[in-house]
Amino acid sequence: MNNEIEIRLATIDDCVPLSRVFEDVVRPIPYYNDVSKESEIDKFRPSNLENNLKEDPYSVIVATINDEIVGFCFSRFDDYLIWLEWFGVVESQRGKGITNLLLAELEQGILTRKCHKIWCDCRTSNVASIHILGNYGFKQIVTIPDHWFKQDFIIWEKPIN
Repeated sequence: MNNEIEIRLATIDDCVPLSRVFEDVVRPIPYYNDVSKESEIDKFRPSNLENNLKEDPYSVIVATINDEIVGFCFSRFDDYLIWLEWFGVVESQRGKGITNLLLAELEQGILTRKCHKIWCDCRTSNVASIHILGNYGFKQIVTIPDHWFKQDFIIWEKPIN
């Protein structure tokens, strides 16, 4: 076992295990209510991930160790911007810089996708994401109270030159 982290674009073969990893990461997150968790988990079932990959092969990035998926980054093309939908790392692999590697890979694909900016959201109480996004160069645009799923969110952006 070399335990080396590999960051790569996902393939169709990744969709089933990736969907499981996504669910395992999202379920215990304390920042989201149950309705929002179920909605998000449904969005990233294997068939939906397959469709995302067919529409945009850059939209799903995985981190693996010994060929096991340990992290993910989901995005989508949004009128010449990239909407960063989700990023996450399984709990046992956190603190190894995997999120930064995933975001760097996302950024590499931005110009190929002919886009100039990444934008995203996170819950106002999500201290981990606030820290990661701020350290990675994202700037807060606005805080929206009582928004999606009746929860408070911060909208972020990061221009790419």
